[in-house]
Amino acid sequence: MSGVGRTSVEPTPVGPDGPVLDVRDLVVSFSGRRVVDGVSLQVAAGECVAIVGESGSGKSVTARSVVGLAGEGARVSAARLSVAGQDVLSLSGRRLRKLRGGTVGLIAQDALVSLDPLRPVGREIGDTLALHTDLDAAARRARTLQLLERVGLPDAELRAGQRPGQLSGGQRQRALIAAGIAAGPRLVIADEPTTALDQPVQAGVLRLLGQLRDEGTGVLLISHDLSVVLGIADRVLVMTDGVVVEEGTPTEVFERPRHPYTRKLVDAVPAGRARGTLLSGGGAAPAALVPPPAVPASLVPPSAGTGADERRDSRSLSGENATNPTLADAGADGAAGAGDADAGAAAEDVLVEARGLSRVFHVGGREIVAADDVSFALRAGRTLGLVGESGSGKSTTARLLLGLEHPDAGEVTLLGEPWSPLPEARRRPRRPLIGAVFQDALSSFDPRWTVGAILADAVTRGRSVRPGPVRAEIAALLDTVGLDPALAARRPLHLSGGQRQRVAVARALAAEPRVLVLDEPVSALDVSVQAQVLDLLDRLQRERDLAYLLITHDLGVALHMSDDVAVMQEGRIVEQGPAATVFDDAEHPYARLLRDAVRL
Repeated sequence: MSGVGRTSVEPTPVGPDGPVLDVRDLVVSFSGRRVVDGVSLQVAAGECVAIVGESGSGKSVTARSVVGLAGEGARVSAARLSVAGQDVLSLSGRRLRKLRGGTVGLIAQDALVSLDPLRPVGREIGDTLALHTDLDAAARRARTLQLLERVGLPDAELRAGQRPGQLSGGQRQRALIAAGIAAGPRLVIADEPTTALDQPVQAGVLRLLGQLRDEGTGVLLISHDLSVVLGIADRVLVMTDGVVVEEGTPTEVFERPRHPYTRKLVDAVPAGRARGTLLSGGGAAPAALVPPPAVPASLVPPSAGTGADERRDSRSLSGENATNPTLADAGADGAAGAGDADAGAAAEDVLVEARGLSRVFHVGGREIVAADDVSFALRAGRTLGLVGESGSGKSTTARLLLGLEHPDAGEVTLLGEPWSPLPEARRRPRRPLIGAVFQDALSSFDPRWTVGAILADAVTRGRSVRPGPVRAEIAALLDTVGLDPALAARRPLHLSGGQRQRVAVARALAAEPRVLVLDEPVSALDVSVQAQVLDLLDRLQRERDLAYLLITHDLGVALHMSDDVAVMQEGRIVEQGPAATVFDDAEHPYARLLRDAVRL
């Protein structure tokens, strides 16, 4: 830990019954600028304390200072900074390394980066055991498989021999947790452990952390997502600008927030907020933020105000996908129930229609069905939310819709005319009608180009155009998405995450599309920035009568933004209908599982 110091207050030794983590007046500075300013907190054995706040609030730096990983050039001082009675500020480098992984388990956000890409995950866990325990090779192997099974990885023997790149995001995160808890640490620091994970996978990770807490392990949970902490935290600290501004139980903090910053975070949560309600600085707060005791970590969305029979009749399922007899009886021709009625009443509003789409990939001698008889329609001014876990076929469906993948069966029409499968040369004149916004805006930009160059390319689409009108159009686009036109001179790397996502929206709007495919557009953003982007998308849809296909793993986002929802599992749409009714009266077991994973 570079630049370690101590205030003049000498700490009292921590006894065996004292807190697992004891932090008093922690200050962390970089180049003379304080990023953590006077933070104090304690974590007892068997207690989970959560620190919430936006990126840059100081929460991760606070957590990493506990194990001497505040960052290069950090200057750390505290009246007390002890873990299990050990004074962290006085530990040598060797003893700090012994502390990490042994007394303290660290679970980071990005498992693909945190795990060694060249080592099988079993080796990663085994090396932790070799460093911090006296187990022999055979016992380490057995313990590794036991840990992988405990964190919910199926086929532990197979997974132990796989490298991180061969695992899904949820599987990698579970493997990272297994490595973090391998040596039986007294304190687990979980730094954004569920960001960008599907909600059922999130729920599994949180259940595991809850089990560790119940077994007597102290847990320090870092998150910008309020919903993540509700089902597990005993106490919550809210941080902004390096300072703790509010502290209390989850009920106290989220139901009765006192500080304006906490109220802003709570107001930005989309779940439970009516369609069209402003999230950033407008609208009433959700009626209930904390799950009722009878339904831990779950809040069933409010009904649409209709009877159960009426809601059931309003659904549409393709006949092949119907697994519930009641729903299947509504029609077996692939467009059941209200799907036919809606299509008849508003056929002129259908901008994109997918009919019986199927796509099979051949990988390692195996057939992987990514899309299986998928059918739906996108209408002007409406949003269809496509939800499901990783690998369910959501992104493949998006690529089929965009014409980036050719279906093995089925077709897509755009404004009533054939779109896919068609040769790209025949699609190109109409391609401006359909645009896309992806999860990782930074990866979708050329990092060498300025924002102005990125938007100019989208505006001109390769045509030779006079620079004056192009500059004016770029400025207008930036203004439309709420950005200062002066940002046109910057490169994407020098923008915040929210600014980059707004530029991605501006680029998608440049061609004046009728349809936008939004593939996880806010999953990596802080809750308040997410709120701003969702409000922007909602406003643009109303102003331009756009049709959206919204792909998201966040059911709160789906319920807030969507008029209709389609639930995907293993390449099939298993339930489809109006957003509130699908989740309020879910028929398919998987749709109910997703509903029960909603915590806000």
